[in-house]
Amino acid sequence: MRTPTRSKPALALFAILLAVFGAQLGGSAAAADHRPLPQRPAQGRSSEVARYHDASGRITVAVFSELAQPAQEIWTDHQVQVTDPSMIAVGGGATGAEYPYGAYLTASYPSNDLSSWIVSSKDHNGRRQAHELNGYAIGLKIEGVDRDQLRAWINSCSGSRPSGAPAHSPQAGASINSDRCVMLGGGFKVDWKGPGNIATASYPAMASSSSSGSTWTVRSKDHMVDDFARITSYVMGIPKSLPVGTVLSRAFSGAGAAAQHPTTTAQVDDGWSLTGIGARVFYHADGSLLWNLQPVVNDTQQYVIAASKDHDSPDAASIVAWAIAIRLV
Repeated sequence: MRTPTRSKPALALFAILLAVFGAQLGGSAAAADHRPLPQRPAQGRSSEVARYHDASGRITVAVFSELAQPAQEIWTDHQVQVTDPSMIAVGGGATGAEYPYGAYLTASYPSNDLSSWIVSSKDHNGRRQAHELNGYAIGLKIEGVDRDQLRAWINSCSGSRPSGAPAHSPQAGASINSDRCVMLGGGFKVDWKGPGNIATASYPAMASSSSSGSTWTVRSKDHMVDDFARITSYVMGIPKSLPVGTVLSRAFSGAGAAAQHPTTTAQVDDGWSLTGIGARVFYHADGSLLWNLQPVVNDTQQYVIAASKDHDSPDAASIVAWAIAIRLV
C-alpha cells in the first residue's frame, strides 16, 4: 500500500509554523541578528497630558502621549498624534527602558504633514529587552492663525539633512534661515541596518541663554559591534515676524554630573512655551546611549528630562538637556 504524500500547501504551512516556533525559542538567525521586526499596532490613541500658554496668552502648547504596546524588542516609527485639530506637531520625544539591560532611542522626528511626532527604539547586542515605548508629541497653536496657515509658515522655515557615507558614528546638522526664522526645535532618525546604531545627541548647536541658534545637530553610534549607519537631522522653525506679532526663541539647558546612568533636566522660564527638546551625551569610553528624551508640561512649569546609560561596558558619562521655547511679543 502506497504511503500518502503531503500536498505542497500543507508542507509550506508546516515550514512556516516550524519557523515561527523556532524564532520564539531563540533559534532564528534573524532574531539573533536583530533585524527590524514588524511593528505591532499601538493600542488606543494619544491623549493630551497638559497645556501651557506664553506670557501673551496667544501661544498655546500641549504635550500628547501614547504608549506603544504590548512590549517588544524593536519599535519602528511609532506615531504620536496631536489630537487637537487646531494644533501642529513641532516637537516630541520618547522613553525607552533603563532596566534590566536597556532599550534605546533610534528616532524622534516630525511626520511629513506635521500631524504627529514619530519615535523608534530598540534593545541591543543580544540583551533582549522587550519594552513598551512611550512617545510624546508637542502641539502648537497661535491665536488668530488657522492650522493650515501655521503649518505653511513652519514648513517654510523647517528642513532636514542626512549625514554622508555610512559610519560608525554618523553626524548631521540641519539649519534654518536665521535672517527670517527662529528655531522651534528638531529631531533625528537613524538609518541602521545590522545590530544597531543608537542616538547620542540631538540638540541646538551654538545655542545660548539669549538665542536658540540656527542649527540642529544630531549624532549616533554603534556599540560593541559594528553597524555602519546614516543619521538625518530635522530642524523646525517659524518666521520671526508674523501678522499677529514677533516670535522670540530661546534655549534653556541643564547639565548632569558624570555617572553610568546620567540624567538631568532643563527648566523653561515662566512666560515661555516649550516647543522643542534635545540632549547631548558626553561619553569617554565605549559610549552612553540615549534612552529617555521627555517633555513635561503642567499648570505651573515646563521642563525636559534627558537620560542615557552605558551598555555592557562601564562608562561614566555626563549629559546636557535642552529645552527650546518661544513667546510672542
